[in-house]
Amino acid sequence: MPITIREVAAAAGVSPAAASKVLHGRGDSVRVGAERAAHIRKIALDLNYRPNLLARNLRTGRTHTVGLVFENFGSIAGGPLYYVDLLEGVASTLFPQHYRLTILPELPGGDALSALGDGQLEGVVWCKLARDEAALKIIHDSPIPIVAMNAPAPEDPTSAVFVSCDNEGGIELAVDHLWELGHRRILFVREQEETTSPDQMARAEAFKAALARREAPADIQTWHWYGDEFAGWMASNPPHTAVIGWSERCAGMVLNQAEKNGVNIPERLSVIGFDSTRFCETTRPRLTSVCQPVREMARHATQTLLDLIQGSRPETHSFVFPCTLDVRDSTAPNSYPQVKQ
Repeated sequence: MPITIREVAAAAGVSPAAASKVLHGRGDSVRVGAERAAHIRKIALDLNYRPNLLARNLRTGRTHTVGLVFENFGSIAGGPLYYVDLLEGVASTLFPQHYRLTILPELPGGDALSALGDGQLEGVVWCKLARDEAALKIIHDSPIPIVAMNAPAPEDPTSAVFVSCDNEGGIELAVDHLWELGHRRILFVREQEETTSPDQMARAEAFKAALARREAPADIQTWHWYGDEFAGWMASNPPHTAVIGWSERCAGMVLNQAEKNGVNIPERLSVIGFDSTRFCETTRPRLTSVCQPVREMARHATQTLLDLIQGSRPETHSFVFPCTLDVRDSTAPNSYPQVKQ
């Protein structure tokens, strides 16, 4: 059985209050001299005493643990590096401030508020927060602070803080780049497995708006993760000369399918992704991509959460980070004028 504070006190010949003062720092009215404090610490060490951290957390209401809620969390061992950059941004902010991180693939659908209020977490960074009434109710009623990443802020202010990139501006950069290269029929590809992703939804809407401003058709298709639909699409002799994938993973899938089906990139198709991590330097050809500052966004979201836990609120409940465009080798001037525009 673990040694208790009372057993340490008895072995040291002091009161439990004195032992608690020295070993736990509790008890403002208790005074213990330096010599006696050293004696208590020696006895505790000899007895291999370990404080009960769970009991301490229950007393203080502090666990120094933050949750990262991320549904559809993908592989981080290879391929796209979005998750790696996200985790690096969160961890590099949390760990130096002596906080722990718990990764949660989901919260119980019918009892999310109880899960948030069970005392294990002091706050949550919630990635890909769904844009629906159920999610808004959770953030309105949450007993702990929430910072939502990759989700637009609702019109009505909430207690949560929202951190996102400028999806509309990023898609405009991608479309403008392709337009300047002479592409007039552009396909936007989204993924079936990410239908509720706020980023995917926002980028598809931004694509429609960008093409509408140019009085061009906004063609959107939904493919599965491995893009098996690519072969059938190409076999139909599509008019498109460029593809925008909603993420770098999606665009990387297009590159893989193009190579598999003998389609030359960028001669036949120009391809653009979204995220622009170091992964884009490893694809064949290197992937042109909209760049969102994932690590910077994650650091900002995490520090904002820690500030909320300490009782400090930011002046605004919404932070939007600008995007840039990293032009690499997967885009080129439209060399297929014979394709029906």
